[in-house]
Amino acid sequence: MEKNKNKENMRMIIDPALPQWKGNFHCHTTGSDGWVSPREAAAQYRAAGYDFLAITDHRRVTDPAEAETDLLLIPGIELDYRVETGHAQAVHIVGVGVDRDALDIPAAMRTPQQGVDAIRASGGRAIFAHPAWSLNDPETIKGLKNLSAVEIYNRCSDFPWNARRADSSEVIDLCFADGFHLPIVAADDAHQYNGDQCHSAVIACAAACTREGILDALDKGNVYGSQGPRIKEMKMENGALSIRCTPCRKVIFYSDAIYSRERTVAGEAITEARYQALPRETYLRVEIEDAEGRRAWSSPVRV
Repeated sequence: MEKNKNKENMRMIIDPALPQWKGNFHCHTTGSDGWVSPREAAAQYRAAGYDFLAITDHRRVTDPAEAETDLLLIPGIELDYRVETGHAQAVHIVGVGVDRDALDIPAAMRTPQQGVDAIRASGGRAIFAHPAWSLNDPETIKGLKNLSAVEIYNRCSDFPWNARRADSSEVIDLCFADGFHLPIVAADDAHQYNGDQCHSAVIACAAACTREGILDALDKGNVYGSQGPRIKEMKMENGALSIRCTPCRKVIFYSDAIYSRERTVAGEAITEARYQALPRETYLRVEIEDAEGRRAWSSPVRV
């Protein structure tokens, strides 16, 4: 009886039995304001060891046939809006897995919610892009229905391409603290291909590297963001979140508690860590950092 009870109290968040596929859901080409062709973009990601790629040119779906590669190409688009809420905000929505013939782009450009709705109606998934760069507040993100994920890190939103607003952890944690939980991805948003490409990734845990498999992993939250480190296993058991990972030097557990004494771990070649949730914590997520300063971010887990 006790054995069955323990099994019920355990949730596998990242299953080591599932293969992990490395991809990028956000980049641009000469189809909009990118500096290289779809073929060259796909070639660079393929050479860097990526398994799948979504080309997300502004306001248009670039035909994957333009890339001519054996890399899995998932049709994508980026929609952009300006919102006034006391201060000017940009709202950018990335759509992945869209049907280019079914996507009504003129209708999608009216409001952010109509953009999300149009992406979903065309069979795609809507990802909220670079909230820190866009000066978004939590209410803007929480006001949208049917989002599939949010970018916690956006390479192009960092120096030297932009001011240092690449990391959106703070605004995302404010959303999570209010119970608005979304899967986390990291992205390049490559434009110039002079260092803004092949840096960040979404890792999808799926049985197969197919369009259906990758989108299903996104739907289930079986994704995390990474600049290199891998989370091999993550599970919640009896109120404690534990991970196994590639060697790292820092492990940080984030939650809606302002302070917790046990939430950070530091050392050399750490491959395991565990955090016991406090009674007041409603969610947890984990960030790891390797010896080279590269990070990985898990999606949030309800306690």
